[in-house]
Amino acid sequence: MRKYGEFQEHPEATGMRIDLNANFRSRPEVLQATNYIFAQIMGERVGEIDYDDNAALKPAAPYNDKEVPVELAILYTEQEDDEEVSEISEAEELKKSQYEARFMIERIQQLMQEGTTVYDSKTQTERPLQYRDIVILMRSMTWAADVAEEFKLAGIPLYTESSKGYFDALEVMVMLNVLKVVDNPYQDIPLASVLRAPFVGLTENELATIRLADTKAPFYDALKQFIRSEGQNVQSATFEKLQRFMLAFEQWRNLARRGSLADLIWKIYLDTHYYEMVGAMPNGKQRQANLRILHDRALMYEKTAYRGLFRFLRFIDRMRTRGDDLGTAKSIGEKDDVVRLVTIHSSKGLEYPVVFVAGMGRPFNKMDFHQAYLFDQDFGLAVKAIDPENRVMYTSLPFLALKEKKELEMRAEEMRVLYVAMTRAKEKLVLVGSVKNWEKTRERWQEAQSLAIDAPLQEYLRARANHYLDWLGPAVARHIDFKPMATTAYQGIEDASHWAIQAIATARYDTAQMVEETVQQAFETVEDQALFTELTARFHTQYPYQQAVQKHSKTSVSEIKRLENLQRQEEPEYYFSAQPQKVSAIATRPSFLQDIQLTGAEIGTAMHTVMQHVPQQGFDALEAAQLFIEQLVSKQLLTEAEGKAVSATKILTFFASPIGQRFARARQIRREMPFTISRVDEHGDAQIVQGIIDCLFEDAQGEWVLLDYKTDRIQPHFAQEPALSKELLERYGVQLRIYSEAVETILQIKVSAKVLYLFDDGQVVEA
Repeated sequence: MRKYGEFQEHPEATGMRIDLNANFRSRPEVLQATNYIFAQIMGERVGEIDYDDNAALKPAAPYNDKEVPVELAILYTEQEDDEEVSEISEAEELKKSQYEARFMIERIQQLMQEGTTVYDSKTQTERPLQYRDIVILMRSMTWAADVAEEFKLAGIPLYTESSKGYFDALEVMVMLNVLKVVDNPYQDIPLASVLRAPFVGLTENELATIRLADTKAPFYDALKQFIRSEGQNVQSATFEKLQRFMLAFEQWRNLARRGSLADLIWKIYLDTHYYEMVGAMPNGKQRQANLRILHDRALMYEKTAYRGLFRFLRFIDRMRTRGDDLGTAKSIGEKDDVVRLVTIHSSKGLEYPVVFVAGMGRPFNKMDFHQAYLFDQDFGLAVKAIDPENRVMYTSLPFLALKEKKELEMRAEEMRVLYVAMTRAKEKLVLVGSVKNWEKTRERWQEAQSLAIDAPLQEYLRARANHYLDWLGPAVARHIDFKPMATTAYQGIEDASHWAIQAIATARYDTAQMVEETVQQAFETVEDQALFTELTARFHTQYPYQQAVQKHSKTSVSEIKRLENLQRQEEPEYYFSAQPQKVSAIATRPSFLQDIQLTGAEIGTAMHTVMQHVPQQGFDALEAAQLFIEQLVSKQLLTEAEGKAVSATKILTFFASPIGQRFARARQIRREMPFTISRVDEHGDAQIVQGIIDCLFEDAQGEWVLLDYKTDRIQPHFAQEPALSKELLERYGVQLRIYSEAVETILQIKVSAKVLYLFDDGQVVEA
């Protein structure tokens, strides 16, 4: 067994304590690298331990003379870094986890292809490297799901203990969909999932053919109709698949009504052979364990007071709605050939031939310091100062002092965790971290090159570290092995440790780039020129209707107008307020807010309501118009606030205008006309458009007039023709065109005039 210093729990703290001057059975390179790093970063003030020669690790295992340097891989994005921003978005964190996982996958594949060997202590001989010899260490399991997914896609078996991910496992989702369909086949999405599963094996085209058998009925009825029609005619391969499935499906439904839930699940496994199928997939043992645990949980469920498939599915749905999940089943033993992903804490006292330490650039957890108080067993309680009158919280001096002390203790603890991580490897250690801007990071690290050869890193630098790379980077930048990457001349430290340092742009691991490299490698092996030409053409084919995917299949006239206005090249100033939305005239404000001044949009909505109900002949006097508005308020078509906001004078002005006179003498009038049409653009793509036309009337001469009201407030310096007409037609021209097109298409009439009426100043603009 490997002998090391004991890592024991401190009697007064939860952190790790290091028993120094220990003998390790790791390769000398690993221990020398650890000694080199901790001699520079650990001290009495920052780290709580003086790491001198007496504390250094001593190799005690016989290894051959081959040199195996410690690897440091820095992944960086090719974008500018804002050092003022400390918070990292969830999307960026996700990308970092993916990039680091893809680097580790690539490195593991290289180690396998290079024929790497490890020392077997049992046989005392060298043997080929296996997956079970590799472990990935992380400070926490936050990235576990992302790393596991990348390894699954790469076909490398990975085991990680997680409290989530069970319901998201493919095999569990498929089996739950089977149970849902057995309970109620009139669930289209679960039914389609089951039919696409490998034990039925329908293709997308076959599902479409079934849908066409009856396009209006539920999919299950369409399925039965397809089976009946196919059974009477030529029996296709699709019919044979469905016939086998339906025979088993009826048996499952009968068993669900009479038998136990656990028996039903196991019979589905036997009838579909799905348990054996998932066993042949990548990470098959894990998948089979997930299916077994589903059966076991059904057994446990039936031991309670509840019974039945429906209740079990409701129980699962409630768990998922609450956000609860279950950890994937533990399916491996000590001899299973899988890569392991564990936390650094859980690796205490263990040893692994090859160790990857990931997430070296992830910030330390400082959530405890964001509280309003801090507690220390020696100095007591420190709280922030609060100004109750101004309701402001300040950082008090005791809080600041205690925070500095606690942060130093936190960094000392993180140093011990890093020590544990670097001493887990027996033969090979790979450190992986991500930075945003490599150029700036390298310049910052190289500042440590000006220190004396025998001097450790400055205490202020070590005390301000936010992640492990803030310690490792400057320390490694002083090493002689960093010179090929350095941009400055310096006297490197010639230490017994050996480092292989590389900086890799994350663009190398982008999906598109990886696919391109795979395709290029495939092309290089193609000897048939015709096949090469065909493959090239297929991979470079562009979707011919790309414009169609960038717009909604259904939209409104207001949205089309808004998008067109955004695309206008010149927007010198706001000439108008926003057009009011056509919603119900009944106020949406609570009653206690009714006395608040209405917005422009709300006033516009009220004006449209008045024009929707106004008599065709209009009014002879201002009093009549005002009385009409009061009647609308009494009928609750307008609120009191809206009634006060609507101007009776502007309504009289409308009827006095030429367009108002044509309105009053009209043969027929249609107001607030909703419509829905299908428009085909210049690319031949159809889009459903809906809207509401303010007014359409047939005048005394038999001409149809399209009238649209505008309540926008016009700036005084822009109220003169022809600038006003030009701006209005640019802003609302598309709206009038769509309205006219809808009227002429649906009603089969010719629109002779398209008119905008501005209530703000009584002007009429004709398109």
